[in-house]
Amino acid sequence: MLEFILILVCACVYAAVHMGNAWLFQWLEVSSHISWVYLPAFLRLFYILVLGRLNGFLAIFVGGLILNSSFDEPTFTAIFNNVCSGLSPILACFCFERWHRRRVQLSAWSDLLQLTVIYCLVNALVHHLSWAALDPSQFHERLQLAAMVVGDFLGCLVGVGLMKAAIDRFGLPQGGSHSPPLN
Repeated sequence: MLEFILILVCACVYAAVHMGNAWLFQWLEVSSHISWVYLPAFLRLFYILVLGRLNGFLAIFVGGLILNSSFDEPTFTAIFNNVCSGLSPILACFCFERWHRRRVQLSAWSDLLQLTVIYCLVNALVHHLSWAALDPSQFHERLQLAAMVVGDFLGCLVGVGLMKAAIDRFGLPQGGSHSPPLN
């Protein structure tokens, strides 16, 4: 029950940060799904790293469902966008683990930065490939792929910096060698 409540709270935080980002950076929006600064990109990574893959995915997906009413798009496209949003950080972690043959160390700046770059590329590619296949109307301008990568990177950089500062200040739970759960 507590896990369910945590997922719902995280989903609401995700939706609120998305709406706050849209309000704060409205002048940097390329479309309703792309901004030159996108702070919720960090939450996607954070949820996967801290809550685990399944619970993180659920928090992102449910948060996306909360947001669906604010997008003017078919329900199937909206749901598929939520799936892409939840799967992208999982795929990025998988790529990092395969490349390095180990899990991400949350206390290592270089790991967090590398994961951020991988995530930003994977997220933009996954979304754009899905739009090409399912809803080409999502394409608004030529630079939107680059805008999504940069926006996700800047949003992640802000969040990762705050997370790293908190880890340095307060430490990690269970000592300093915490590995994110794989569930």
